[in-house]
Amino acid sequence: MKEKWIRSFLALPCDKELSDQIIRLTNFLQNNKNIKCTRPDQYHITLKFLGDTPEKFLTDLGKEILISMEQINEFHLKLTSTGIFPHIEKPRILWVGNRNIPLPLQQIVLQLNHLFNQYGYSRDDQRFKPHFTVGRVKGEVPEEILKQYLNINVKELILKANHIVWYESRLSSAGPEYIERLKIPLKHTKGRK
Repeated sequence: MKEKWIRSFLALPCDKELSDQIIRLTNFLQNNKNIKCTRPDQYHITLKFLGDTPEKFLTDLGKEILISMEQINEFHLKLTSTGIFPHIEKPRILWVGNRNIPLPLQQIVLQLNHLFNQYGYSRDDQRFKPHFTVGRVKGEVPEEILKQYLNINVKELILKANHIVWYESRLSSAGPEYIERLKIPLKHTKGRK
């Protein structure tokens, strides 16, 4: 029987409350035809992009990930800034995130890199920068729109991270569809909701 492969990645999902807050702050981007805004139900912070993955890894590696994550505490990630990748003169990605990585998030990224490295996946050499992609730029966008985006006050936005998700990503002409294949809980800490 032929082995089935899926395109996949692991991520921190965004809850509805936070995605609604992001939408309210970035709603003005919807009016620009050259910005393809991310659907709110697709907001996530990518922890490890795998690309083509044998489907059996969901079972085999999934058990190892569940065990390795059960001692990592759930946490809150404060979103502190908006940004443009690579830069305002040549925008491609609009993001909201934080350059300071809380210890539990550092542990998650290190554990995932270690586990997948054992299965032949390369380590991510770039410094991890947790962020949500808010939109993708597909043409000319007035500089004042980009400056308005960079000046959004995101200081009150907080991601409540209590699990990670292994997603399957199916590409189509309508855009990607993310299917939750495995939910991996983090250790519940008393007093956190």
